[in-house]
Amino acid sequence: MLKELIINNFAIINELQIDFKNGMTALTGETGAGKSIIIDALGLLVGSRSSVDFIRTGQDSLKVQGLFEVSSSSPVFAILDKYGIDHTDKSIIIKREINRKGRNVCRLNEELVNTTTLKEIGKYLVEIHGQNQQQELLDEDNHIDILDRFADDKLLKLLNQYHELFDEYQTKKARLRAIQKDSQNLAQRIDMLKFQTEEIDSTQIKQGEDDELEDEKNHLANFEKISEALQESYRTLSENNIGVVDALGNVRDQLDDISGYDKVYKELYDSINGAYYQIQDDMSTISDQLDGLDFDENRLDEIQKRLIALDNLKKKYGPTLDEVIQFGIDAHDELSKIDIDDSTEAKLEQDIQDIQDQLMKLGKQLSDERHQVATGLEKSINYQLKELYMKNARFDVGFKTLDEDSLTEKGIDQVRFNLKTNVGEDFKPLAKVASGGELSRVILAFEAIIAEKMNVETIIFDEIDTGVSGRVAQAIGDKIYRVSQAVQVLCITHLPQVAAMSDRQFQIEKKTIKNKTSTSVSLLNDHERVDAISLMLAGTKVTDLTKEHAQELLELAQGEQKRLD
Repeated sequence: MLKELIINNFAIINELQIDFKNGMTALTGETGAGKSIIIDALGLLVGSRSSVDFIRTGQDSLKVQGLFEVSSSSPVFAILDKYGIDHTDKSIIIKREINRKGRNVCRLNEELVNTTTLKEIGKYLVEIHGQNQQQELLDEDNHIDILDRFADDKLLKLLNQYHELFDEYQTKKARLRAIQKDSQNLAQRIDMLKFQTEEIDSTQIKQGEDDELEDEKNHLANFEKISEALQESYRTLSENNIGVVDALGNVRDQLDDISGYDKVYKELYDSINGAYYQIQDDMSTISDQLDGLDFDENRLDEIQKRLIALDNLKKKYGPTLDEVIQFGIDAHDELSKIDIDDSTEAKLEQDIQDIQDQLMKLGKQLSDERHQVATGLEKSINYQLKELYMKNARFDVGFKTLDEDSLTEKGIDQVRFNLKTNVGEDFKPLAKVASGGELSRVILAFEAIIAEKMNVETIIFDEIDTGVSGRVAQAIGDKIYRVSQAVQVLCITHLPQVAAMSDRQFQIEKKTIKNKTSTSVSLLNDHERVDAISLMLAGTKVTDLTKEHAQELLELAQGEQKRLD
């Protein structure tokens, strides 16, 4: 149970320390005094979402600290052991600090932890019921989880088995989807590689072929110019009288006659003699080129088409012909290594079907257990509703069975809570039929049943009695008191009947001093409780008669407590 709560700089709370005991504790006070702020602060200790907006105006940070005394059988200790957090006794201290820079520090028995750990621990320490929890009850997606909370060990064991099998089912389905996607991608890749290799292979490329073809094309495209140049060169070199070769021959002969007279003449002779024979060789080459000249117009067309084909390949796989050739080699290599194993996909499909069959079988067992739990829950809720003056109301748990292709992690069931509030009416979804006051009583009926089953240490009712009055208010007070016999209960209430049923009562007040608003909390003695309940009864003006009524209400409540004990 919660033994002590310390709050610093939270909203309009400057500094607050509250000591709690077991049983039923009422928190009363005017609207806006800070009652719900105290519950919000407690929520931070059990992992609720934080915000810098919680920090009191003018302060840099807020701090909340709670001391909990936990029963030795609580699952909390197993969680502490899991995280290596020391617990030498049954006490747990949780601290949380939030600053304006957004830094969020959580400590559990002085060990730093994250909010996820606080939530894991917190669900066994405190359960808060208010407007958010009413919305949870109205959301049909939560109904199956709420039903399972009433289950015994047999159902929970089946549920764990189902969860493990369902996880394997989801894993294999994800693997199959990945393989099918990969197979589709691989098939597309194979088609692409085949097209590319066939396109490159069919062209029968030779290394350096494009350069050779360019040279040949240039020759053919400039055939006439080349022929004329070669012919004119040959005539110039070979014709008598003016032929270059004959002229060099004459010069060579003249220099040969005088080469013995001077070293310079000998060098001139050697140079001219070399040029003479070189030009003779060149003239022979020119003659051979002239003899080999053959213009083929069709060949030029073939070359141009071939170059266009090679250029297209270079645009796709190049930019050079060597790179095109290498691309083809790499594509062949990749194609040879690709393997689509159809047997793996077929095996997975069979595994999935086998697991699906097992899930349906296990889900049916789970559903049978749930139906039994639902029958007991309906009986218990209807009994509780009768005690809460809803004698004509009937609660029902509706089931819908899912097919094998719609399995969820929770089994084959869809669960919906239904209610009819009057005789002769049909059952309708709880969300559509319950008024605010009726919904409060339905929630309280759930809590009255589950209190003994839950491992939670403290239950908080945050204005759960909204929308009711008169004898219903007294019935709610009785019911909350009964819940407090199993677990510690903190109850924020505006109903004097509910406040009177509490073992102790804290008055929450808001005061303004020097333009600063602060919340204060005081534990009321017997005389102060009379005054506080008188104010709850009368509103603004308290009379002697009102006080007498308040005193009587407290005495009646004491009698009710003894009866219920």
